[in-house]
Amino acid sequence: MHTAENGADERTEPQEWPEPTDEQLAMIRRLLAPEIHRARTERAADPFAA
Repeated sequence: MHTAENGADERTEPQEWPEPTDEQLAMIRRLLAPEIHRARTERAADPFAA
């Protein structure tokens, strides 16, 4: 809930956020790529892992 009592601000509601730019998406991909590759490697080594 976003009321003055709990200090929430309607401007922070996710549905009001702008779409990410191509530059922002590229940065997220670069930051997450090592973790994604590591997880894929682990999953390939143990196909029964969760």
